[in-house]
Amino acid sequence: NWAYGWENARDGLDGIAIDLPPLPGPADGALIPLNIQIKDPIWPGRNMIDVSVSVKPGEARTVWLDLRDRILTADSLYLTLAADSIAFGPRALDGTKIRLVLKDRDLAKREHVADRLNQVKDNWAFLVEEHTTSKRQGLYLRLYADISDLLKFDPDNRIGREYWGDITYGSQGWPAFEQPVPKDGTPLWAFRQTENLKLVSQFITWWIDERQVDYGDFGGGISDDSDLTQQWPGVALMGVDPDKIRDSLNRLTDASYRNGMFTDGLSTIAADELHAYEEGINSNSEAMYLDYGDPLAVERLFTTVKALPKIITTNKAGHLHFNTNWYSGSLSYREGPWEWQKPYSFGVVHPAILIGDYNRDPTARGIVTGLADGYLAHVKADGSYPNEIHWPTDAERGGTVLQGSGASGPFQIFWAAWKLTGDTRYLKPVEWRISKNGLKSLGDINENALAALKLDVTNREAILKASGKGSPLERYAAWTLTGDKRHLESLYADDIQWAAQHMYMHTEGHWWSDRVEIPSDTLQRSRLGGIANKRGQMTPGHTVSWRFEGGARAEDVAILVRPAGPEAFKVVAYNLTDRPVVATMTGWSVAPGQWRLTQGLDTDGDDRLDGAAETRSVAFERTKSVTLTLAPRQTTVVDMALATPGDDPAARADLGIGRGDATVKGRSLQVRVHSLGAQASLAARLQLVDGTGKVLDTAPVPALKAPTDLLPKGTSVRLKIPGGIKTSGLRVRIVTGQPQITALNDAIVLP
Repeated sequence: NWAYGWENARDGLDGIAIDLPPLPGPADGALIPLNIQIKDPIWPGRNMIDVSVSVKPGEARTVWLDLRDRILTADSLYLTLAADSIAFGPRALDGTKIRLVLKDRDLAKREHVADRLNQVKDNWAFLVEEHTTSKRQGLYLRLYADISDLLKFDPDNRIGREYWGDITYGSQGWPAFEQPVPKDGTPLWAFRQTENLKLVSQFITWWIDERQVDYGDFGGGISDDSDLTQQWPGVALMGVDPDKIRDSLNRLTDASYRNGMFTDGLSTIAADELHAYEEGINSNSEAMYLDYGDPLAVERLFTTVKALPKIITTNKAGHLHFNTNWYSGSLSYREGPWEWQKPYSFGVVHPAILIGDYNRDPTARGIVTGLADGYLAHVKADGSYPNEIHWPTDAERGGTVLQGSGASGPFQIFWAAWKLTGDTRYLKPVEWRISKNGLKSLGDINENALAALKLDVTNREAILKASGKGSPLERYAAWTLTGDKRHLESLYADDIQWAAQHMYMHTEGHWWSDRVEIPSDTLQRSRLGGIANKRGQMTPGHTVSWRFEGGARAEDVAILVRPAGPEAFKVVAYNLTDRPVVATMTGWSVAPGQWRLTQGLDTDGDDRLDGAAETRSVAFERTKSVTLTLAPRQTTVVDMALATPGDDPAARADLGIGRGDATVKGRSLQVRVHSLGAQASLAARLQLVDGTGKVLDTAPVPALKAPTDLLPKGTSVRLKIPGGIKTSGLRVRIVTGQPQITALNDAIVLP
């Protein structure tokens, strides 16, 4: 009979003592190197300790191995001993004693649980991309053993349960979660929105503070890091640390150039159609949202737009398609297998969408509308569109576009083409997708597509019926239709729970940088009137953006923007603080012109003005701002309506200065001035101004051509810095009477 072991032992393993007999060795008494490895009982391929020591031959010794504490299972526990001695062998160990030293279970549990959790964290981080949960794969089998052991001895471990919830797709539910509640009379919708925003802000801040290094990257490889930062623009535009987030994004975009990732506007490495976009074209596009009009951001996009006609050409059928799905800036593969246009191909068109909107560049617009026209030519009798198209033969494969990976890509192009032209032909594929997948399929359109297509009103009953359990878009639409904020309260509650229960995994869990996200879709739709940017969703849809002055933070103000089209919208804002908050609201997807702004208080929660209201006329358009003062602990309502239409800013000239354009040498200041607009710029002036507004020097800027060839157009202008004047803090500004696309690039502050 044999009943000696550690099965069902109450206590935990503190360490292992090995009493070694005198070991035989060389006659000269040289030390014997000895290696000892203790194997993890639940995964013998992993050592609990691996230590090398030296012992004198002929001398008995006790080796104490103070392991990390373990609560042992009934699995085998074994160790190995190896020595660098010709006399060492099994007989040399005759008389060896191995003692398991135990300690109180509750004390041992601390290190046991901490280590198993770290092992779960490390192993799952390697598996999240494909979410592998098959025990046929060794790495998952090891993870399964680790998390099973963790939850066996600490079944209520919160982080462990969150990992198990993620691993199992939530099929067993998530740990109990208690929603935070307002304690000061704050409306529930406002409280939950700002609590949600705090979590999104926490996520972004953690990645910038804990992972971004001086070089600019986040440690996941710049290409994957640029996927991570697709989340940056929308959060900054909601008013969360806009300068910090913009600086973070600029550091990453600059890193991609220092790293040599661009050749002639496309990726330096030859890559498939998806990863060709993720080599920095995506982060350059992201920068345009936060550094709008900055010459460096604009001209970087120019280079990509100019390069696209090399890989997007007209085939024999007369259709504009991608002619390759494996390419770089210096070569493209054009053999049959590599000549298929795929849904993921369209990511690299992001710069063309942005530049076509910025200054009506004909090349950019032609790419967007041409690709859309090429796809429309493949419509079937049932209204469907193909998944992949072969450039040389116009052949199709892969079923419909809804059956392929990256199916959203073509619909981003169709929507952008409609926005650029107003031609309703481009909405046919969108309508076909709705007929197949329902209204929720509009969720990847950044704009409030339901309202833009007037589908919210015609589908009112269906939307309201689905609002209890429908998609986030349908629940959001239920609020826009009814004004009932309970729909938003429910959405925010879901997002708060999701963010709270994924926060550890998506930060300290150190997943790969392109696998982490704390979604802000509903927040952007609520606070901005639409989504500015999200991974894979390339056409900007936000109505406005926000900045807060005087030390106020985005989390201090809850905001709802209810768009009624580009010519009217309503803002409902609740100031959670005890002091007035000054907010700057900037227009984006709005019609240009003179607007009527009516502002007052809502005292009964119906989103309507009560009592006296202030009305003023303001110039408002893309990138123009108005200032609002929000009363403390009250709901402010702002009704915006276009009164007198103006001209399209995209059709104007645009002189700009920005990052890297000013060089100081002694008392001389050299400034590069760029022409970025749709028209040639007229002669202008450049001024050097101090903090009081006093002009210290001025110099002429000559007339400049428009960059219709997508090549930089600019001139260098020299200014003198007066003696005795501190350079830091001086402003350089462009002065012109010619209407400009934007004033955001008219001035810079010297560092």
